[in-house]
Amino acid sequence: MLRIEILFDKNAPQKPSDVMLQALEAEVARKLSPQYPDMVTRVGFSSGQRINISGTKLAQDKVRIEEILEEIWMDDGWIPEQNPEE
Repeated sequence: MLRIEILFDKNAPQKPSDVMLQALEAEVARKLSPQYPDMVTRVGFSSGQRINISGTKLAQDKVRIEEILEEIWMDDGWIPEQNPEE
């Protein structure tokens, strides 16, 4: 079973909002669940920033997943619009 963890540094001065974390997790699921229906995804905070991918059978699968994650990150279309504070 594929497991993906995307973790952000909880001590970073600019942390992503909960809404952004949820949107990122939804986009990862949308892009990868057709190929990996039993995938488990976790997006959250940790003591350091990192991405963990486990449960792939082939090294090239892990490389392709990393490429897809990079494409998701570079395409900001999944990021929810922020409402300006009044």
